[in-house]
Amino acid sequence: MDDKRGIMIIGAGLMQVPLIEAARNMGLRTVVTDYNRESPGFALADVALEVSTRNIDFSVLAARRIAEQVPIHGVLTVGTDASRTVSAVAAALELPGIRYDVAERATDKIKMRQCFKDHGVPSPDFRYVWTRDETREALECLGLPAVIKPADNMGARGVKLLESVDQVDGAFTEARRASVSGMIIVEQFLEGPELSIDALVWDNHVEIVSLADRIIEGAPYFIERGHILPSELPEDSRRAACEVMIQGIRALGIDTGAAKGDIKLTPEGPKIGELAARLSGGFHSGFTYPLATGVDLMSAALRIAMGDPPGDLTPRHRRVAGERAIIPKPGLIAAVEGLDYARTLPGVKKIFTMYQAGDIYRSPTCNMGKFGNIIAVADTRAGLEEVFRRTLAAIKITAVPEGTIPIEDSKDRQRAHRLHPVGTGTALRSHG
Repeated sequence: MDDKRGIMIIGAGLMQVPLIEAARNMGLRTVVTDYNRESPGFALADVALEVSTRNIDFSVLAARRIAEQVPIHGVLTVGTDASRTVSAVAAALELPGIRYDVAERATDKIKMRQCFKDHGVPSPDFRYVWTRDETREALECLGLPAVIKPADNMGARGVKLLESVDQVDGAFTEARRASVSGMIIVEQFLEGPELSIDALVWDNHVEIVSLADRIIEGAPYFIERGHILPSELPEDSRRAACEVMIQGIRALGIDTGAAKGDIKLTPEGPKIGELAARLSGGFHSGFTYPLATGVDLMSAALRIAMGDPPGDLTPRHRRVAGERAIIPKPGLIAAVEGLDYARTLPGVKKIFTMYQAGDIYRSPTCNMGKFGNIIAVADTRAGLEEVFRRTLAAIKITAVPEGTIPIEDSKDRQRAHRLHPVGTGTALRSHG
């Protein structure tokens, strides 16, 4: 058996690529799982397992089988809600990790909200609903505006603002379609700016490592247009948000690994919108945080997953970094120009695109429907905003209104990679 230290990473998507790269840089042997064989992380993995991140039983079976050939010393994910899978694999292989019930509370929004309520952690009042009539009854108790969302999904899928009882039917349908289990939650709408906070947890110690200002737009949907760090909010507001974040971590029982919180600074004080048992996605922990600070959170998380301390978390420098979404007008994309030039602009580090000429682009209703994303860094916040302005101005996307496209032509132009179902296969592919 190979005596090289190994790490199992759940997920091979774009958000997990920095984690896989960090593991390789640390000299670890990487075992990576994902349902999509075209996932970018598979090209970097030593061992690629085609297993859905949501299929807990198959993930445990695959982990046990591969552990007979490749020693695995830790398991983790970033940027995706696979905490239950990570916990189950860690338990099966007797590796460091949170308990399964903790992972459930950090994933199921109903259990999360109830846990916060039981422990007095500031968060929105809520109701669990199963039908449209129950949704209307919930609104009578909670008042308007309110938010309806699936209890078991991420990326703002199926999340919608309710400002009238007349909106219940359509919003309930969207939430139910986005729910894996059919469970729906209705909660108070929280006014105020929002922070994305990352924390590392080890030896019963919680270290808040990053605070970013989130830019949420697109009502009645909640589309993250981007984020910027460090936060420009007053120090007392940031400190209060961190205290609530730590309360939430303790209440859920996250005692090792990482935590990611979305904290709203309401007129009544900070309240937790969401709290997950992992580092953030949205290009935050793996892309913009290291640009802003020089600290590699991926390596720190890997060390904790293997039972070690995270290492030095002291910032090497203090710059301003962020992500900004590219969201053009909807329609058939006739041409995309300026991308190569935009990538050369000072401050631009990466530009990711999910569409190309010939695709049908529709206005996003969640965080998964953006045309692309810009990752940039500058010395000041004003400088970063200027980088984003120049970059967006340089990218020219020409779209033809979808209603003018023949139906058959429109169907032919749909891209297959966005239509993949969640798979459950366990085929093994080895890369080195």
